[in-house]
Amino acid sequence: MLKLEDLDLDMIAMAMQDDGSMGVEYYLNTLTGELVMAGLDDDDLEVDPEELEDEKYAGVDRIESYESYQHMEDFTRSLPEGEVRAKLEQTLIRSKPFRHFKDVLGFFPEEREAWYRFKDEAMRRVVIEWLVGIEAVEDPDPAGTREK
Repeated sequence: MLKLEDLDLDMIAMAMQDDGSMGVEYYLNTLTGELVMAGLDDDDLEVDPEELEDEKYAGVDRIESYESYQHMEDFTRSLPEGEVRAKLEQTLIRSKPFRHFKDVLGFFPEEREAWYRFKDEAMRRVVIEWLVGIEAVEDPDPAGTREK
């Protein structure tokens, strides 16, 4: 099994958030922790595409938009009552909430930075849960006390 400290959790999180529009797929080598890409131009791969079928490679799951939306809701609920929270709550019920959420945070630099920290931590939990689920790492919280 791999150790969390030996993995680039930020890179895995980035892969999970990739929308797939460029045709790139990500795989984790569960023996080495290396993250590899496969996509439109497999000539640049360090790994033969057929080798990616080996059980040591796990395709990195993309997070669903509802999960990203949940992160925005959770962040908004974590804010104190006030202008920023009210504006973010409004973005969540409008069309194109992801775009509007980002736009509103553009006017509030402190909250924007807090959002990025919040999102990074939320994605870290998602990545760890995925790694535990594919049995690449041991559960760092076997008692289930990890904050959701």
